[in-house]
Amino acid sequence: MELTLFVDHQCNLRCSYCYNGEKFNRRMSSDTMRRAVDMVIEQPLNHLDLSFFGGEPLIHPEFLRETVDYVERAFSERREPAPTLRFIVNTNATLIDDDTIDWMRTRSVTAFVSVDGPRDVHDRYRVDAGGRGSFDKTLAGIERLRAARIPTQIMVVFGPHTAARLGDAFAAVLGLGAEKIQLSANYRADWTDAAIDRLRSGLDAAGDVWIEHFRAGHALPVAPLHGKILSHLKGGIPCPSRCRLGGNEIAIAPSGRIYPCPQMIGDDSNEALVIGHVDTGVDPDALARLDAQKARAAETCAPCDLRGRCISDCGCRQVALTGELGRITATLCEIEAAYIDAADRVAEILYAESNPTFLDYFYRRNWQPAPGAQLIPLRRREA
Repeated sequence: MELTLFVDHQCNLRCSYCYNGEKFNRRMSSDTMRRAVDMVIEQPLNHLDLSFFGGEPLIHPEFLRETVDYVERAFSERREPAPTLRFIVNTNATLIDDDTIDWMRTRSVTAFVSVDGPRDVHDRYRVDAGGRGSFDKTLAGIERLRAARIPTQIMVVFGPHTAARLGDAFAAVLGLGAEKIQLSANYRADWTDAAIDRLRSGLDAAGDVWIEHFRAGHALPVAPLHGKILSHLKGGIPCPSRCRLGGNEIAIAPSGRIYPCPQMIGDDSNEALVIGHVDTGVDPDALARLDAQKARAAETCAPCDLRGRCISDCGCRQVALTGELGRITATLCEIEAAYIDAADRVAEILYAESNPTFLDYFYRRNWQPAPGAQLIPLRRREA
């Protein structure tokens, strides 16, 4: 289960592609936080990820500390065995100081940090209120995390104008000590045919960097590419990996309203995406209505050969692409096909080489191929 608290709509950066709208001050109250936590801990849980989102959560470090203390105390008082806990801070890393590092280290907090590539790529979009790039401050924050050995994952956001630089971007973040790297498309951008071509070129370049990393004896999950390889081994994307609205994730806005995921909160003005309130809990009728809307995409995608390896049922991507659940555009199809082709190319090359690190990572872990599934032959792009 993942509970995401959208701490504030305010942020110290003004990233041009941010999907959360205009920045304004609306901090989550302690009462709303406690009601959200109480609502979740009433459920039977084996594990809980509690994630801080925004805006920039580290604008309010005292709220994060209060929340972690409350969650740990609440679970310690449960009669049932306490679930395992992980705390996650989604951050731009520019506000990380010694006090933050000490707190994160003592409370087993994981950092999810946005870095879009080398300086010229990152600073093109990730700027402060004065229009100044944030690259230096972000890397300084990551270096603090790394020195303290705090688990860190890196998110690389790319758009039509930076997709061709994905090889450079991946290489730039590869040495930052992350446990996982996520390549994430800006689905709200204008993806022309030329932009998709640039994306394919950029993904191949990133794939080359990943190949060399495996050849050097290092295995690192790079989403969504490693997931596309696993989807082939497993014969598709199994549940619960597929998006289930309100199933294993809910997000709470500062207003107390409940959304299926944090990417849907935005400026908290879209009533159509609200599935409840912390005072009353999740509204099953609202959730059923959204599920029915989201399911329309399955009819669109049913004839596609790549359906089993695609995330077309992801509700937040549907909303990003079209503004509503259940509708997708060719942009998602093209981006997903590009991911799959790039992943298959990497897998084919390393499998043919019998690369031991690749084989250990994908064949000797706890995931197993679906009955009858094999890695070779993989789907190849037509010449």
